Amino acid sequence: MNQTLCTSLVLSAALSGLATAQSSSAEAGAGGIRPKMDQQLSQWREAHGSSWRAVTDRETGTLEMLYGGSAEAPFRPEIDQDWFVLGRNFMQASQAMHQIGGGTLVDDKVTFLPLGQMNTTDKMSVRYRQEIAGIPVIDGWVNALFSVDGDLLSLQNTSLRLPEGASTTPALSPEAAQRLANETFTRTHTVAIRNTEAAELAFVRVAGMARLAWRVEVRGTDDRMAKRYVVDAQNGQLLDTEELVHHFDVGGTVSTNATSGIFPDSATNPEVVRPLPLARVSSSAGTVLPDENGNFNFPGVNSPLQVTIEYIGQFYEVRNSAGAEHTVTTTAQVGQGNNLLLNPSSVDTITGAANAYIGSHETRELVVDTNPGDTTANFNIISNVNLNSTCNAFFNGVSINFYPAGGGCVNTSYSTVVAHELGHWLNVLYGTGNGADGMGEGNADVFAMYTYDVPIVGRNFSGPGGNIRTGNNTRQFCGDANAGCHGGVHANGEVWMGAAWKVRRNLNTTHGNAVGDMISNNLFLGWLNGFNQTTIRTTIETQWLTLDDDDGNIDNGTPNYSDIDSAFREQGFPGVDLALISFSGLTQVDNTEDDSTANTVDVTVSANFGTTITDVTLNYSVNGGSDNTVSMVNVGGDNWTADIPAIPSPASIEYFVEAVDDAANVQIFPEAGSRPSFVVGVLTPILVTDFNQALGDDEGWTVGLPGDGATTGIWERVNPVGTEAQPEDDNTAGNGGRAWITGQGSVGGAIGENDVDGGVTTLLSPVFDASMTPVVPISYWRWYSNDAGGSPNADVFQVDVSNNGGTTWTNVETVGPAGAGTAGGWINHTANLGAFVNPTANMRLRFRASDLGDGSIVEAGIDDVEFSVVVASDFCTPATNYCVASPHSASGGGQGALVNITGSQIVADNNITLEVNNAPGDRFGLFFFGPTQVQVTFGDGFRCVGGATRRLPLVQTDVFGFASSTPDLTNLPTITAGSTQNFQFWFRDPMGPGGTGFNTSNGISVPFCE
Repeated sequence: MNQTLCTSLVLSAALSGLATAQSSSAEAGAGGIRPKMDQQLSQWREAHGSSWRAVTDRETGTLEMLYGGSAEAPFRPEIDQDWFVLGRNFMQASQAMHQIGGGTLVDDKVTFLPLGQMNTTDKMSVRYRQEIAGIPVIDGWVNALFSVDGDLLSLQNTSLRLPEGASTTPALSPEAAQRLANETFTRTHTVAIRNTEAAELAFVRVAGMARLAWRVEVRGTDDRMAKRYVVDAQNGQLLDTEELVHHFDVGGTVSTNATSGIFPDSATNPEVVRPLPLARVSSSAGTVLPDENGNFNFPGVNSPLQVTIEYIGQFYEVRNSAGAEHTVTTTAQVGQGNNLLLNPSSVDTITGAANAYIGSHETRELVVDTNPGDTTANFNIISNVNLNSTCNAFFNGVSINFYPAGGGCVNTSYSTVVAHELGHWLNVLYGTGNGADGMGEGNADVFAMYTYDVPIVGRNFSGPGGNIRTGNNTRQFCGDANAGCHGGVHANGEVWMGAAWKVRRNLNTTHGNAVGDMISNNLFLGWLNGFNQTTIRTTIETQWLTLDDDDGNIDNGTPNYSDIDSAFREQGFPGVDLALISFSGLTQVDNTEDDSTANTVDVTVSANFGTTITDVTLNYSVNGGSDNTVSMVNVGGDNWTADIPAIPSPASIEYFVEAVDDAANVQIFPEAGSRPSFVVGVLTPILVTDFNQALGDDEGWTVGLPGDGATTGIWERVNPVGTEAQPEDDNTAGNGGRAWITGQGSVGGAIGENDVDGGVTTLLSPVFDASMTPVVPISYWRWYSNDAGGSPNADVFQVDVSNNGGTTWTNVETVGPAGAGTAGGWINHTANLGAFVNPTANMRLRFRASDLGDGSIVEAGIDDVEFSVVVASDFCTPATNYCVASPHSASGGGQGALVNITGSQIVADNNITLEVNNAPGDRFGLFFFGPTQVQVTFGDGFRCVGGATRRLPLVQTDVFGFASSTPDLTNLPTITAGSTQNFQFWFRDPMGPGGTGFNTSNGISVPFCE
């Protein structure tokens, strides 16, 4: 066994035990401590590089995706088991951010992604599926993306956590779940039930947590009617209804683009003879499969052979719903090129069968030609043609289905329509799914567009010009919090299909059609294997860029960044901004009481697009004032340093750095809202609460102001039960207890069931006294979700401060209807109230959430509030020794007499004591002091004090060589606050080594303060 494998197996055993030991806390109430994402990400960057970025889950605030950099592998994996162990290693290292319960993950698959052929680097995808107590978690996955050497490139987490106290044993029987599903189907459909599948137990996602549920599939006598019902396994509540039939919608846009090869069967686009690959050829001598070009051979047969061919092959099976299956039996001659034509005459219903077969094959070829190691499409693809209806096509979970011509529509079994419906099937197998936000429809369209290299899906579906959809649409992305904004899954899906097509279009423009197609195909299939993205969100672009990246640094772009990013931006996505300049290792200055010392700030800065960094500036503001600048000095390589000068207390200081490279690129780090800060002075909390006190004791917090107007979603202090947009559980919000939220939801409730409606709701703090200082730091954790509907200029979250008890208010923070911080997740915010108002003894804070428009969904939460004051410090710079203590008669040639101080350096305290140790015993001596430091020969030692010196009264050392003196500072006018005096001890030493009869201690420099 090789050394690498030995190491990986030992690590596997260790991680297995660790994952099991942690699973109870990570799954049963997981995350008792809120993941402070900025802090955790900063630590990760310190360990693995500054280009790493994070995407948080909008429901929980935990990590959804970590990407943008490269973390070095602890060992080089060689076999699949090594890759699984390596992934768990990195999951453990980043566990504080994502809180994945490692013990719930099951090794699923390792896939090689041959992305090197598209001018980036090959990569490895490692996937884990989630099970809790052996029960599968639907859409619960963890995907790790690696370089081929094992360096981590990204980690995507869609796993779920089990609420504390939740049971893994169902209270509801599977038979009861089936009855509920049947009753629901019968109540909502006019057709009878054909069959009901056995109920399957699984965990499903409800408000960001795992909920035990029965999943029951009910199919009607009409194949177009099939539903999956998700029933709570504890109380029988219907949690979700999933559509198993995905129709090929006939609505869409008309385009004038015409591309040969994607038209339906018609008089102007007649059939042509095409090879039938992998179709079964059966005979008495056995059955063979033709190759990709339709070529077949029965080896060893030397006489004519009767053979039968039909629309059934290695991976494809076409069934005729209008009658008998079409087959041809003929005699194949020996030694002759037999041309066996399955449908020699033009019959629409048979052509539909041929098109279903060919279309399935061409769609499957997109997969296997792009990545021969990807076996996802190697299954029996069943197509039903000539169903008794017109103008549609659908996927129902077990087959793809098509209609004959009629009703103003063509036979729907052709090219892009077949590819679209098979795309739905592949969505399920890859884990992308066919969700209600349009991802399933959009991704099925991508399969069709990429298979046939055309933007139009369903060309001439309802006659000339009657196209279904096009990737050249202008449907704009509506934001992560409002994915389904265009009125239906097909329209919503156009957002994703449009972005994917424009990526391909851009790549073709840049590289030419052949190379552009190859790159886009690799990105698409690599994405399906490398991630499990079930909704249309901004993170899709980050996933594609991560696949495209070739050096483990997303900040400096990727080989095809411009083509990818501009395509997403054209479709309304926000895009991914590159870091022109990278920063790491920025010093976090600690709070300090020392207002006499400068604070050093170091940072590492590197150019991503320029060649060198030419200038770095340290910017700092005091108490919210204007920025001050200090030029930083390069101290070698990419390292820069500068000092924030001593700032008198009390003060709150925020700082950032700005760098310029030789290409005139300018970058600021960090951006406003996440900049480090520190206080100078004595920090004293004056109002601290986690809101976990007993119900009925709100500690002076009140709700409501005149004119608020909100009719629902009023602030209340509860242990939150959340909807999709609310804080679902304060275990993930902070501390395992209560928080103030705008309206309690219900278990399994829908978005907006108790959100803010009709106006404003206000949460008021008690009055607090901050009159003693202009520096009043505050900190709070907030949750805010706004789907950006209704009135975008009015629906906001506000934090205001008043210094007159609430008569007037000044805004501290406003979060708008869209953008950063509006999609849920707990976010920490800090501010200095003294930068907004003059602090008084009558201070108050308010938190306001508003919904003044129609239709928007606004939800908010507040937790862990802390108000502090910073007052002037009484800090004095500590005294320091200097100069030389020479050997004396009692030191035996070793260390001489040493002087130090005890007590206070504050002049007004008049409480300082001078001490000497290690002097000769029973000797007279005295302390003397002066304003300057020198070192000149003096007796057997050195005089260390210069300037106008003064002596203190004579003292005598004890037998141990110790003596002390406590001067009365009121009688020493030269010792004043702000001055520095230097002290030394003189003593008699008749037997000293130098023969002068006296010697001295070392010196001590003492700064005096007010």
